[in-house]
Amino acid sequence: MLPDYTETKKLFGRFFQASARSKARAISPFADVQMRYLNEGRGMKVIRSDESESNTSVQQLSSEMEIKFDEVPDLTFKKALAKYDEMILDMVRKQTGFALERLNEEIPKNQSVDAKGRKFDAEIILEMLETIQLEFYPDGRPHELHVVGGLFTPERLNAADEELRDNPELRKRYDKLMAK
Repeated sequence: MLPDYTETKKLFGRFFQASARSKARAISPFADVQMRYLNEGRGMKVIRSDESESNTSVQQLSSEMEIKFDEVPDLTFKKALAKYDEMILDMVRKQTGFALERLNEEIPKNQSVDAKGRKFDAEIILEMLETIQLEFYPDGRPHELHVVGGLFTPERLNAADEELRDNPELRKRYDKLMAK
């Protein structure tokens, strides 16, 4: 009979869990968004400021990691981590897809902006700010905005920000919205 290294297996399990959480947060487009943990088996109810609400049930997502018998003799710790990283990437893709799908279903039309094929610019930023409900910290600073999607490339974000800074009319509209 082979020995069972229970404590060693627990340590490796904790290491891989912590590693997976850390790596998933690092590559997720939702990494900076505030997280809420739900107990297993429960759903979530969102109540909006306009008193509309939505209920979301928990959905199970999973990813697999496959190690074939012929790979075992040459399996180093580094190769095992690479396989684990592939699984983490797959899980983040699934989580991101699921989150975006739910957001598209749940966000009311009056709280969303359809760019209608336009490229991302300062005008779209202003439309977004007119449409969204923005929370503020007690000291008056707005909460951070998180954007996800093909429109929001670093180049387009920088160009739109420049446009807001350089165009006095757009800047005036922006300041007015932020004051509101």
